[in-house]
Amino acid sequence: MKTKYVLITPVYNEAKLIEQVIKSVIDQTIPPQKWVIVDDGSTDRTTKIIKQYEVKHNFITCLRLQREDVESYYSRRVWVVLTGIEAAKTLDYDFLGVLDADITCEPTYYEGLLVEFDRNPKLGIAAGVYKYEINGCLHKVLIDRLCTPGSNHVFRRECYEQIGGYIPLKYGGDDSLVDIMARMYGWKTWNFDEYPVIQHRPVGTGDGRSVLWARFRQGLTEYGIATRPAFMLAKSFRRAFLEKPYLTGSLARMAGFLYGYWLREERKIPPAAIDFVRREQIRRLFSCL
Repeated sequence: MKTKYVLITPVYNEAKLIEQVIKSVIDQTIPPQKWVIVDDGSTDRTTKIIKQYEVKHNFITCLRLQREDVESYYSRRVWVVLTGIEAAKTLDYDFLGVLDADITCEPTYYEGLLVEFDRNPKLGIAAGVYKYEINGCLHKVLIDRLCTPGSNHVFRRECYEQIGGYIPLKYGGDDSLVDIMARMYGWKTWNFDEYPVIQHRPVGTGDGRSVLWARFRQGLTEYGIATRPAFMLAKSFRRAFLEKPYLTGSLARMAGFLYGYWLREERKIPPAAIDFVRREQIRRLFSCL
């Protein structure tokens, strides 16, 4: 079984959580060959905490950037991740992982995913299903099994290089786009219930906004990745009864999607990916019917 993987973590002012994240990676039964933590100009104690562990563990490397004004929080995060990937490009590795600075994993998390890659040579991107923590309580996240969250997914290196890597998007969705591109090239994408992780902030609130804003932004994301209106309507209707905040969350998501159409911003994804995902969504709608 191949076990060489590189891990990339973007951070900005994560002093409250980064030590937990570092400890969870150090405790992995199969640690990364290299872990590049890219600090995007933190103004709190984040850098100091990382440096304390960097001197003790030779697989940890901390890069510090000068934070700049950018198009959006989401596109900036991708540029930071790409900086880490560029720093590791000369290394000999088989898998590439991205781990956000608010995610903690069980010690066997990466070993489990590596086993799945070994079982299925066509598995291109894999992740564990995540739960998010609010006031000490864990909440299951409703997610499609074909989707691999960008906060904790792992690529087969061949897959990552074939699809051309991440594309920064103003409203996020870069993780959805790499999933689409991977399936377009014949790879499988999957998230596994067997390997859960904990996200210590509600999904989509990393920029300090509310959950309802996160739902609205997710609607904008769906517009940006060319989701069909019929598919979006079906998805929002289903989640209105299954995902908190019930109904209002789906209304906010649908409002964001419609706002995207009103803005008519140019989609920054390849035309071939648009054609593929829309055909895929039609098949999924008919399969449900």
